[in-house]
Amino acid sequence: MNNFYSEIKKIQVEDCSKSLSALIERYTPVFLSMYTKFFSCIKGCGGNPSDILNDRDLIIYESAKSFDLTKGYSFCTWLSNNTKYKCLHSINKAKKTSLLQERVRANNGDPFENLNKNVFKLKDLNAHIFSILNKIKDKRIKSVYELRYFSDNKMTWSKIGKKLGFSSQTAINLHAKGADVLKKKIDKINP
Repeated sequence: MNNFYSEIKKIQVEDCSKSLSALIERYTPVFLSMYTKFFSCIKGCGGNPSDILNDRDLIIYESAKSFDLTKGYSFCTWLSNNTKYKCLHSINKAKKTSLLQERVRANNGDPFENLNKNVFKLKDLNAHIFSILNKIKDKRIKSVYELRYFSDNKMTWSKIGKKLGFSSQTAINLHAKGADVLKKKIDKINP
């Protein structure tokens, strides 16, 4: 076993390809043992198990490069854990891909369909709010709402008051009157 720790050291220091070949030959059964435990799970969730198998040499190489003998565990354990993490990552990735595909199918191929519907509902709601505000005799209320909620930048009460020629407290009071009217009208729609 000490012979293989010297091979690992050569890989870490010199990137020795001969040592890597010897390590791959020696530890492929360890890799395969862990890989076979996850094979059916990777396949079952829509992943491609051969992706992990094709990366065998790379996984063994990366394990050798990152192995630290001073930590007190064996290279066999280190390689098994790295293989397990690669398999778990593949499973998680396959599950996320599968979930996204289900959502796309549920929306008839348009993942933004529900978002688009909500935007249209919001436009309808805004139009309804404005139709209510237009019916209020005091036209300042509609102006306060336009500046507060429907301008490019949400304006403060004092800026609204200055722009419309009255105090910020008047702007707040007009807003409260409008809110009362909107609440009564919306409550009639949704009893």
